[in-house]
Amino acid sequence: MAAPDLTPSDDAETPAAEHAESTEDVQRGDSVEPVERTDDVESTDGGSRDAEGLAIFDDQTHDDSVEPGRSSRLGVVVLVLAVVLLALDGVAIALLAADGVTAAASIALVTMLASIGVGVVALVAVATRRGRWPAVAAVLLSVLANPFVFVWLLGTLVPSL
Repeated sequence: MAAPDLTPSDDAETPAAEHAESTEDVQRGDSVEPVERTDDVESTDGGSRDAEGLAIFDDQTHDDSVEPGRSSRLGVVVLVLAVVLLALDGVAIALLAADGVTAAASIALVTMLASIGVGVVALVAVATRRGRWPAVAAVLLSVLANPFVFVWLLGTLVPSL
């Protein structure tokens, strides 16, 4: 049984065979034009770029210090809005006690709709880590600022109202 011939043929079609032929040409002294390499080019953000220009991050090249800091402003803003809504609920309760039913109902409707919006934005702030702890407080306060929850809580805690 004869051993297979491992020398590259003249009609090599596989990349390994083409590489073997180009290596053989270099060993014979034939000139081979340099191939421009476009993959794994270093990028400015700590990763490398592939042929399509997409960033490749791995453990060795990715640096977390390159990423910009996240602002906590969104969490603080929704916390302030939740406190304002809670204060408006207090005003609505005071108007209701003074027989201002129409004004109290209008304020309660506005705070109900606004508390839903503030709660959703606060959840987004929690998820995106934009002021996480003030946003968690804003979620809780926006739930309390809902007039249905606020009136139920007042009725449970202070039954004489």
